[in-house]
This record gives sequence, C-alpha cells and structure tokens, in this order.
Amino acid sequence: MMLFAIIVAVVFGVVARNTGRESILYGLKVFAEFVGIGLALAWLLYFLPF
Repeated sequence: MMLFAIIVAVVFGVVARNTGRESILYGLKVFAEFVGIGLALAWLLYFLPF
C-alpha cells in the first residue's frame, strides 16, 4: 500500500502542478490521503466478521 501511494503521489505531483514547490506539496498531500484512507478502511473492515 505504501509503495503504491508513493508511486501515485510522485506521478500526480509531476503531472498536476506547474512549479516545483506546488508539485512537492501536492504529492505529499496525495500520499497522506492515500495512507490515511487506507488505514481508516483497514481499521473499519477489521471489525466486520467475514
């Protein structure tokens, strides 16, 4: 999950923004969102009985 989040954050940062600082900040934001949402879903799904 972390490797996927890093790769996607780098690609989105390079493609979506113009300046270097904007790219880095956007990449960090995307990375944090991927990891945060992934951990939140994992925590919620832990309690479902399958």
